[in-house]
Order: sequence, then structure tokens, then C-alpha cells
Amino acid sequence: MIVGKRERFALFVRRLSDAPRVSTAEQAHVLLGTTLNGVENEFTTIPFDPSQWASDGRMYPPLAGSARDVPGRADLTRYRSRAHNTYIAANGAIRIETLSGDLVLSKAGRDGSEVHLP
Repeated sequence: MIVGKRERFALFVRRLSDAPRVSTAEQAHVLLGTTLNGVENEFTTIPFDPSQWASDGRMYPPLAGSARDVPGRADLTRYRSRAHNTYIAANGAIRIETLSGDLVLSKAGRDGSEVHLP
């Protein structure tokens, strides 16, 4: 079944929220990618081609080139996408916000701690 991007994003957020917590930033990055690619593979016919991220209509996990330091937070990396900022903490916590700062998802790391921003 093919569904629109808004519905796919909602499915991604739900599946990510329901997934087991992880312990490291690397595990969190893999969890994001596996979850998002799973949704996109299931609900679109758009082939995976990260070089076409800006024009093909498929959603892609955070790319290494979109990683940004968070001032004063050595434990945190921010990934900028078209409509969201995704924060991944060293403890595996994930926070996704809209560009206007509205919270989309806050997932604690395995230790129970979430990403808190100033």
C-alpha cells in the first residue's frame, strides 16, 4: 500500500517510539535509519538513492554531512533535515523537533535519560 509522506512520517515516529531503547549514539543512528528505511520500503515504491534526497519524495535518515555540534554539549549531535532537527545523544537518546522547535518525539536512551535542550 502506498501512503503519503505525512502518514509515513507518523508511522516512522510511532515505530521509533515503540522500538526498544538503545545505549549509544551509534545504535540510535542505526535505529533511526532502520526504522525510517523500513517504513519507506514498505509504503513507497521510491528506490533508496541518497543522492536524490532533495527531489525523489522519499524520506532519508540523517546523513553524516548534516551533523552539527551543539554548543556546550559534547554529548549531543544535531542533524538538520528539510523540516526537522534530530538530536542524538551519547546515551542513545533521540529528540526530533520541527524547525520551529515543536517536539515531535523524545525517546530516552537505555539509561532512561532523554535529550534536554536549554
